[in-house]
Amino acid sequence: MKKSTFITLAVIISAAFTAAPGLAQTAPSLGTAAGFALFTSVGEFANTGTTTVTGDIGNGAGAVTGDAVTVTGNTHFGDVEGVAATLAVAAAYAQLTNPILNPCGNTLTSPIGGGATFAPGVYCSTTATVLTGDLTLDAGGDPNAIFIIKIDGALSVTAPVNIILTDGASLQNVYWQVNGAVSLDAGAAFKGTVINVGAISLASGASISGRAFSTAGKISLNNNIVSNEEVVLPVTLVAFTVKKGENQTALLYWATTAETNSDRFEVEHSSKGKIWKEIATVTSKGESRELMSYSFTDTAPEEGNNLYRLKMIDKDESFTYSSIRSISINSKSKTALYPNPTTAQLILEVSDISKIERVQFNDMSGKLILDQKRSSLSDIRTSFNVNNFLSGLYIVKVTHTNGSVDVMKIVKR
Repeated sequence: MKKSTFITLAVIISAAFTAAPGLAQTAPSLGTAAGFALFTSVGEFANTGTTTVTGDIGNGAGAVTGDAVTVTGNTHFGDVEGVAATLAVAAAYAQLTNPILNPCGNTLTSPIGGGATFAPGVYCSTTATVLTGDLTLDAGGDPNAIFIIKIDGALSVTAPVNIILTDGASLQNVYWQVNGAVSLDAGAAFKGTVINVGAISLASGASISGRAFSTAGKISLNNNIVSNEEVVLPVTLVAFTVKKGENQTALLYWATTAETNSDRFEVEHSSKGKIWKEIATVTSKGESRELMSYSFTDTAPEEGNNLYRLKMIDKDESFTYSSIRSISINSKSKTALYPNPTTAQLILEVSDISKIERVQFNDMSGKLILDQKRSSLSDIRTSFNVNNFLSGLYIVKVTHTNGSVDVMKIVKR
């Protein structure tokens, strides 16, 4: 059985290495892996939160953990298709590294991006590399132009990053060969097919337009969007920000430079990134080649962390999501105890008693004197009898339902 496996792999690699003479770069043959958007040969496949993938996902080992992924495609974890994709990914990686088929024509130094423009060809970095800022891939009018970026070490993609395909450049002809781990920062947007040796990690809100394949490493996802299709977006989003407004509001602002057949924006909100709720709909311009600005005010954000994203919807109901933006809203209310000093009775004053989880009284030695917790049967009291307390100084901790704690000192006479 092992002999048959090695023969099959050798045949695939041999076929992949067959190329017309004289080409400066050769796109790898993805074979049975072509339909995948995410794949790892032997690593675990794990997801946290709401991740959507267009294309197949899977691995050759079968290990899957965490939350379910919304997949427009098929899942292959340790099945026949998963094993076949393992061989195809190994062959594609070997072709990209082959110095005859893909000799290094351009030397890179870290970081890359930063407004640089690459013509078609093979680009090589001999160390771990950071990708950040704008990187333009200019095909020079050739729709078949191939871009291969080879990294001999880990690749870190830091936000903001913008890979710009111009003058005929195609997403399907952009390849990244990485001899190490690949990590995308929160909100980073990556383009192309990456094949690496090591882990693939996408932080919250990161996205991939293309594919991510590992020959040996865990794939870790966290509220991401991945698509192996070259999707024509209804809008070109150039800005999306959120900031605090007056009276504990959240101000959202976004702008586009191009809109084609666009219908609307749906503003979605979440507190933890797992469950998203539509809170507003904003009609788009529809057809535009000018800078268009939009805004929305969330008049009732939650206390604590607030996550926002835009669902950009075309007239035919196709859509894509923006990156995620976050803001923390702290309560404007004050927590108070009075009268202070007191002889017998203390009144707890808060704007919303339903958001108080626990009240604790400790003496100066740290000993717990009184402890009241919220239960399913009763709310927190707002009046406390401290008549039996010894005279002296006490520390009162008021814990809110969002986890924040107010600490106060009171004097019992």
